[in-house]
Order: sequence, then C-alpha cells, then structure tokens
Amino acid sequence: MPQKIAMPPTIDARYKTFYRLGGIASVVIAISVVFAIAAYFIWPYKGNTTSIEAIFTLLQTDRLGGLISLDISMLLIAPINLLMFLAIYAALRQVDEPIALIALVLALIAVALVIVCRPLIELTVLSDHYAAAIDPTEKLRYLAAGEVLRSALDGTAWMMQTVFFMLAGLINCLMMLRTSVFSKATAWLGIVNSVIGLAFFLPSIGLLFLFLNTIGSVPWCLLLARDLLKISRSASQSA
Repeated sequence: MPQKIAMPPTIDARYKTFYRLGGIASVVIAISVVFAIAAYFIWPYKGNTTSIEAIFTLLQTDRLGGLISLDISMLLIAPINLLMFLAIYAALRQVDEPIALIALVLALIAVALVIVCRPLIELTVLSDHYAAAIDPTEKLRYLAAGEVLRSALDGTAWMMQTVFFMLAGLINCLMMLRTSVFSKATAWLGIVNSVIGLAFFLPSIGLLFLFLNTIGSVPWCLLLARDLLKISRSASQSA
C-alpha cells in the first residue's frame, strides 16, 4: 500500500504580512490566555454562579473585577484570532483551498458569536441604571433585563462559538499534516487540543475538558507563532 507523502512546501509571498501578523497575534493570544487563567483564580467566573443582582452590585463596587469575572478576556482575545486564522488560511490555501476556506469561515462566525454572547457593555449600563434607580418597580425591570442578557453568557451563541472554534482548529491542524510548512508538533497538538475542547458537551466533566483545552492552547499558539514567523521569513526571502 503506497504511503501518503506530505505535500511539498508552497509559500505564497503575497501573504507575507498575514504570516507575520498571524505569528505576532498567536504570541499575544498565548500571553493573554495565561493572564486570563491567572485572573480566573482571582475573579472566578460568575455568569451562571450568582444572581444578576449580585453581578450588578459587583460591577458597581469593583468594575474591573466584575468584567473579568464575566469573561471579558474572551471578548478581548477573540478578535485577535482573526489575524491568526487569516494567516493559517493563507498558509494552507494551497493544500486544499475549499477546506481551508471552510475553516476560515467557521472561525469568523465564531468570533462574531463571541461578541454576541458577551454583552458586557449592556450589563454594565444596566448595572448603572439599577444603582441609580429608586423606585422598586424600576429596579425589577432592570433586573429582568439583566437576566435576559445573562442568559446569553452561556446560551446558544456561546455553545456554537465553542463548537466552531474547535472545528476550525481541528480542520486546520488536519491539513497541517499534509504540508511541511507546519511542524508535526503544531499539527498534532492542535488536533488533540481541539478534540479535547469538543468534549465540553459531556455532562458534569465537560467544563473540565474546556479548561484543559484553554491550557493546551498556550503551547499550541507558541508553536504556531514559530511556524508562521518562519513562513513569513521564507516568504520575504522569496519575494
């Protein structure tokens, strides 16, 4: 049975800026995730663990801590992923452009869904209105509106962005195995990490797998950054 041979490296010099920006973005994401993990132990996530009234109070007494406990790091990191996934697409498009495009579209949709599932500005504004309100009926209206927004934190948009990010990562890393421009370590770590992340559906222990995926994303992003910056240098030399 003939062995499957990796495709020869093909680097499109037109995308050298994408490669460089993607490599830098990957480093920024890795550092940001480390800070986000550390912040989690100082300001644990409160989106679904406390009342909306307690969330409003926290946003008044400790605005920064309250936003961190509502996962603002996720909202800040997600747009940076755009640069990373665009760079991966540019590097993999000559392996299988239609599949690479599918992965890119999944990632773009995931980023948009992150913005939808983290209505933190709206919650902050409602918190301010709640604190300023005197009439009990008016306070109840703000609490009711806050409950609606809080449901988005762990609702359909959150679930779908998780699935789309994991699928985009899995597809990309499977394609990385078909070219030598990415290291096998980057590809296999990404595959394992994406599969672990998709296990978030499992009852009771799903969030543990999602946390392991978050930790695993740090070394993967650093490996990816090394590969993308190497590709960028090669593209500059061949330009």
